Amino acid sequence: MNRFAKKFRVLGSLCVLLNLAALLMPVTKRIQENYGDLTWSQLDYIRGMFAGSLSSLDGQTAEAASGPLWWILLFLILPLLLSVLAGIWGLAGSHTQKVSSILEIGVLLLYIGMAVSSGVLWPEPSAGQSYLRGSACTWNLVFSGCGAVLAIAALAVTPRKVKVAEKNIPQIEEIKQEQVEAKYNIVMEDKQETPKEPVHGVLAGLTGIYAGAKIPLTDGEYVLLGRLPSNHLVFEGQANVSRKHCRIKWDAAKQKYIFRDYSSNGSFANGSEDCLPQNLDLELEPGTTIAIGDESNVFCLE
Repeated sequence: MNRFAKKFRVLGSLCVLLNLAALLMPVTKRIQENYGDLTWSQLDYIRGMFAGSLSSLDGQTAEAASGPLWWILLFLILPLLLSVLAGIWGLAGSHTQKVSSILEIGVLLLYIGMAVSSGVLWPEPSAGQSYLRGSACTWNLVFSGCGAVLAIAALAVTPRKVKVAEKNIPQIEEIKQEQVEAKYNIVMEDKQETPKEPVHGVLAGLTGIYAGAKIPLTDGEYVLLGRLPSNHLVFEGQANVSRKHCRIKWDAAKQKYIFRDYSSNGSFANGSEDCLPQNLDLELEPGTTIAIGDESNVFCLE
């Protein structure tokens, strides 16, 4: 999912950067009988704020009000600055950062405010005159709206940080039916037995459908996890678990677990927001927690 998050953020960043093109588009248009139409761009109002005078796009002397200073700062300058910041952050940032998405949503809200309140720029029209919103208002809404939709999509698929679960495996009264049907015997923790250092690997379920289960692994033995019935641990109905998600093997000589991820949604170690590399054998230390797809199914490599 992290790959989709980055793609959505890049596309959203490109959309909000298009607001810079709307800087030259008319934000106000004056129509007058027997005269040509006059238009003023966002850039005209910004320059007029600093220059103390306002000219139309064709160079004629403006009769439109320059507009309140607060309005120009809030609805013309601020959304442009946020568009640039969100665009750069979204293009250069990692797939897990959320700041650019939040800024893109903020840009849309500001441009909605601009479109609704742009009438404050218009003076009282003379006889035969009327003032209208220019095309910049529409295009700003289109560009920032597309950026906000993509930003929300990026937030939706951004990997959530997995909370590290307690490594003390809870006692349970009975094994769930899914565990009984698994291809490996599930060994429950003896309440009276003093914990000892295992001579074999143990895959212990912390959360999800295998919560409380302890699956022993002998030297070189591996277990496959996924939604397909051909896996050793089957995650039926778990949307964030891939059909063939990962493989876990115990290496007694190294006293480490060999983990290989095959999934599209990713696996996460020790609460990290970054998923483990795919299709590579990784050596993991005992005590590592692994989230399969998300925090719904978490295991501890004891």
